[in-house]
Amino acid sequence: MRIGLLVLGLLCLSAISADDAKPLPNGERPIIVRVLVLNFDPRMPQEGNKRLHEVGKWNDPRWLAQQYAEEVRKASGDLVRYQIVEWRDLDEFPVKVDGFVYTKEQYLQCLRDGKGWHEPDGADYEKVLQKHGVDKLIDAGAIDEVWLFGAPYMGFWESAMAGPGAFYINGGVYDKFPTKRPFAIMGFNYERGVAEMLHNLCHRTEATMTRIYGGWQADKLEHNWARFAANAHQSHGVAAVGSCHYPPNGEKDYDYANPRTVISSAPDWLNYPNFTGKTMQVNCETWGGPDYHLNYMRWWFRHLPRNPGVNPEDGRLNNWWRYVFEFTQYDERGKPIKANPKAN
Repeated sequence: MRIGLLVLGLLCLSAISADDAKPLPNGERPIIVRVLVLNFDPRMPQEGNKRLHEVGKWNDPRWLAQQYAEEVRKASGDLVRYQIVEWRDLDEFPVKVDGFVYTKEQYLQCLRDGKGWHEPDGADYEKVLQKHGVDKLIDAGAIDEVWLFGAPYMGFWESAMAGPGAFYINGGVYDKFPTKRPFAIMGFNYERGVAEMLHNLCHRTEATMTRIYGGWQADKLEHNWARFAANAHQSHGVAAVGSCHYPPNGEKDYDYANPRTVISSAPDWLNYPNFTGKTMQVNCETWGGPDYHLNYMRWWFRHLPRNPGVNPEDGRLNNWWRYVFEFTQYDERGKPIKANPKAN
């Protein structure tokens, strides 16, 4: 069943308006990202015809989508504006890379037993996208991005890319998919929360910026992206904003609740590229609890540079969000493409 959110206004997201196109106070143009949601959330006749997310007592995917869109808009300083132009509730399971598709009975049995899941787990992205006409929507300019919502063991990447010129953003690269331009595909699990959705985007950002700067090693602060992502544990005592898994004071993966205090240059990244040398003491209470993961993701994205212009020292944009979302407009080293395909 297809539900047009532009008609229903379910997420209070509307067509591009004059206000959406209006420049921000710093002169930057907003980034409008039009989204198709494919929600693999089949009805289960064995469970009173409830949707799978209800059977699993998991999160409502519509609520997750709304919260995620709002979080990204806030964290980007109103720069990135998602618009869900179509939402499809699908009474099906995605096809796996070997052609396998769960029946409702099979999936519920595995869920009850906690075992027996099919291998290989990965979904066949090209078949899924083709089946749902994503190529036509991309080429018509109707959408820029696809969100896949699903349950555990549906086999989605956190983020992937398809189309000519597609590159690695922490998942599969489907550069033979027949569209005129590349597009991102986010994989979201409604068993989990908004923190994990932002985590997916954080890894996508890391992969994008690694491409733009030609590599990334946490212990070698050779360029601005590496300096931004520095954490005291991996970067020889130098701490800035940190990375997706390592906050500036972290000592292991996912160490978001670590009370250790370190000196960080995080506040100076709000001025990027006009550094002043400002530092501050940071620990887990800098972003705060009780959900330290979610609050760290918020804090991390608020520090991602989004100022106008080009850094004269390295020739990259001062607004890194454009590289993450307007990737059709820039080459692999962050330089504008003159005769580019229709931009995101």
